[in-house]
Amino acid sequence: MKLSKKRVLVIALVVCLVAILSMGTLAWFNYTDDITNKFMVATDSEGTPDFGLDIWETENDGDDTVDADGDGDPIKTQEGNTYEDITPGDVLAKDPTVENTGHYDQWVRVLVTFDEYSKIEAACTRVGISTDLRQWLDIDTANWTADDAATFTGNDTITYVFYYNSKLTEGATAALFSEITIPGAFEQEDMAYVSGDFSVTVKADAVQADNTGDTAQAAFAAVGWTAGEAYDA
Repeated sequence: MKLSKKRVLVIALVVCLVAILSMGTLAWFNYTDDITNKFMVATDSEGTPDFGLDIWETENDGDDTVDADGDGDPIKTQEGNTYEDITPGDVLAKDPTVENTGHYDQWVRVLVTFDEYSKIEAACTRVGISTDLRQWLDIDTANWTADDAATFTGNDTITYVFYYNSKLTEGATAALFSEITIPGAFEQEDMAYVSGDFSVTVKADAVQADNTGDTAQAAFAAVGWTAGEAYDA
């Protein structure tokens, strides 16, 4: 049977339409692209992350700054100073200073530990003065905050914790205090505690400032460092 002219025409139109659609699909412009992100950590000369903290104090002979090279600048020591022949009421120069030696901003805290605490506490009690030894230090309270809840004792020591109120930026320094005062109320027998190994140890901790919190207290809590654990580590 022959197809009618009308039927043939319809079939021809369908075939042409399929051909046109096929050509159109093949003719679409196409393109692909990608982007690769590099995440780089600032490193020091040894290739480790450039995050560091130093603590030092001005070298002195008890009261006077030593300017060994004559340039007018104080000499820094990380070994700490030794004070000899001290007497009640002495005001001794001591300026423990933290310095951000890395590239990143830091939140910083400092721990101050007095040893021979049982003897000092007994002497303070005998003469009727406070056993809070932070009063011996002229703390820079404008820039540092004491954490009363973090004070802890152990091995005949007492340790006080202080947080720096601002981020410590690259190359910046901050001194916790500038002098320590031996109570003038002490008498000869009260000074017995200074014999032997009486010392004040100052230790600094730092954590990254970015993404850890808005304060030093929050930052150290975020990374899980309690004062006692960090100090003993």
